[in-house]
Amino acid sequence: MPKPNPLAQGLNQARRAAAPAATAPDVARASRGGAGSRLGRVLIGGHFASEVQRALRIIAAEEGTTMQSLLAEGINTVFAKRGKPEIAGLPTVGDV
Repeated sequence: MPKPNPLAQGLNQARRAAAPAATAPDVARASRGGAGSRLGRVLIGGHFASEVQRALRIIAAEEGTTMQSLLAEGINTVFAKRGKPEIAGLPTVGDV
């Protein structure tokens, strides 16, 4: 049986002491599956050149908006072009 490592034991004790205790709201939020603002939402992503991210950030800053809203606008444009309802970015029940 290997000898206990006092350094590892000390690190584990420090981590346990530093970790905040979970409160009832934290436990309830974790059981719902994520942050309250993301409840009922899913991630849709893609891989693009870093210049795309930079350009979106610049546009968002210039217009005083977010990359999220710019992406929703783009997705809605794709929907509209194909005769589908523009549903991206609409608030969910938790957002109202």
